[in-house]
Amino acid sequence: MKKLLILFVLMAGLSIFLAARNGGEIAPECSPQDVREQGTLYEPVEIETFDSAKKSVRIRFDKIPTRVLVYEVNTLETLLAFGQGDKILSASLNTSGETYARLKKEYPEELAKIRHISQQEITREQAIAYQPDFILGWKSTFSPRRYGRTEWWQERGVNTYIVATSNHVVKCGTIEDECKFLDDMGRIFDVSEKSEALIAAIHAETESVEKSVADEKKQNVMVVEVGKSEIMNYDDGWIVGDMVRRLGGYMPVKSPSVGAEDLLAQDPDVIFVVYFNSRHREESEQFFQNVRFNSLQASRNQRIYMLPFWYMYTPAVNTLDGIRAIKKGLYPEL
Repeated sequence: MKKLLILFVLMAGLSIFLAARNGGEIAPECSPQDVREQGTLYEPVEIETFDSAKKSVRIRFDKIPTRVLVYEVNTLETLLAFGQGDKILSASLNTSGETYARLKKEYPEELAKIRHISQQEITREQAIAYQPDFILGWKSTFSPRRYGRTEWWQERGVNTYIVATSNHVVKCGTIEDECKFLDDMGRIFDVSEKSEALIAAIHAETESVEKSVADEKKQNVMVVEVGKSEIMNYDDGWIVGDMVRRLGGYMPVKSPSVGAEDLLAQDPDVIFVVYFNSRHREESEQFFQNVRFNSLQASRNQRIYMLPFWYMYTPAVNTLDGIRAIKKGLYPEL
């Protein structure tokens, strides 16, 4: 008996050591009752989303999810903004990074409710161990090197949701796709009053600008991201393309990447430069301060604008801020 006890302690210690070494956490046993559900009545909700093959599927919720795994920041921020921090079982966040600091400043109470924060990306094995009842993320979330295919989870009774504007799930992402995501989250978590208010604000802002600039000349726009070896180009198939189009601009460049010569040849009226953090922003600003770009009209007219990544890629609750940032770049006087 004593030998069995010693063996059990050793195995438990080894499990904790391996989890710590991999930057993950072992989820303790906790039931959905650990989180108080909102109210006693919940009308079943059917939601249309996508599977790993980008095919449309319908999922059903008979109650509010209470053991949610969230992948990527804007999906996480949406749940925090909608007051659902206590439903989040785990999320991957570097607690010493800028993203965590921003979320802590914006949603301190909700962020504190998340039951587990992993410093590194959660593995598929850890995701299984958490025993979630809902997984929310991008298409890339449900790839073999991350959580595995959506079908695998659905067969085991775990609902999965893929954001339509991620990884080119839809050919041309739109503001309305993002509004649908917000509406879906409002319905799933029974907080439609919050999602509807945000959607109404997005529509009001977009329609107001459209009316104001209806007679203005359309502006040539490029949205780029400066990398170590290339300049990535976001074409009008991304949601930022719909923002630009709806606000009176056009994005003629279709190639996924461009060179300095391409930028000079295109010579757009406005350039939005995507950045991920303060360091990347500084590097991107320095890149465009190079004398070779002095001939760009966007440089001469001081119309090169830094654009946060979370404003323009699956922006979710940051969609309104993204629209306002594009508006300010295209029409500083408005």
